[in-house]
Amino acid sequence: MNYKYCYKLISFILFLLMVSSSGFSETIKLELSEKKYGTSNVPVELIFPEKPIKKPVPLIILQHGSTRDSGKISNGIVQTDVQMKNLSKASLNNGFAVAIIDAFYKKNLKANQKNKQPKAQVYAKQIASYFSKNTKLDPNNFFYAGFSYGGRAAVMLMNDLEFGNSKKWAGVVSLEPPCNMFYKPRNFETPLLVIKGGESHYEPKPCKTMIDLYSSAGADANLKIFPKSNHFFSHNGKIVKGVAFNGCGDNPVIISKNNNFNFLDGSVANPKNIRKKCFTKTSGSGKTREDLKLVIDASISFFKSKLN
Repeated sequence: MNYKYCYKLISFILFLLMVSSSGFSETIKLELSEKKYGTSNVPVELIFPEKPIKKPVPLIILQHGSTRDSGKISNGIVQTDVQMKNLSKASLNNGFAVAIIDAFYKKNLKANQKNKQPKAQVYAKQIASYFSKNTKLDPNNFFYAGFSYGGRAAVMLMNDLEFGNSKKWAGVVSLEPPCNMFYKPRNFETPLLVIKGGESHYEPKPCKTMIDLYSSAGADANLKIFPKSNHFFSHNGKIVKGVAFNGCGDNPVIISKNNNFNFLDGSVANPKNIRKKCFTKTSGSGKTREDLKLVIDASISFFKSKLN
């Protein structure tokens, strides 16, 4: 049996099932700027729902994690992960348009090369600004969601929530982020939902610390934990060797608005001690994904509840 061919066929069938809920699909190559890679082509798959929840159509921008494990979609340009592919399908079924980002396009990145990954939140702002000019989309109802690497981008996005002509995100969903570095709490104008696995190698504790601090500052910030889930919302998780930004959970790094770094206890944080304390040689395995549908349902409920 040609397993490579079977895998490609299954991926293609899954994509057809996804776009069966859509009215229009287009791959757009955007020239985006980011410090590590300068100006580069970043492909985005824009898909409209067959039955919009309202018009103009609300948009959810989706950012994959470090492993784009669902393969290629559409015409073979954009790649994403299983979490974002499932969330895109559910979003379309519920009347939202989706923009699926491939932040690693032609960058030859491996999952463990954390220090070489572009800042996805920088891409997000530019992509939202671009789509805010599309009259079929409602820039007052732009949402952002990401998993793992994309989830961290969602957390980092909270520091700079404006895009386009002084528009702000209607809501942000962060699936399985590392919360060991986050911006100083304040009353953010955009609602934030963080969803974590209780058994993840990215432990929930710093996320609880972050959400508690944000809530105390007046922000609409919430944390949902699935106790039996690992990083992939699976029940068969194991901690394995790898590289992860998941240390310093008891004493996370706080970034001030002027980009000064301190640990939660007030001690100074710098690149050297952040690398020493906040990176570990661990990763997670196990992809049975028993809780993924519940995670997707919680995300969709959040988007619907935050519509303007």
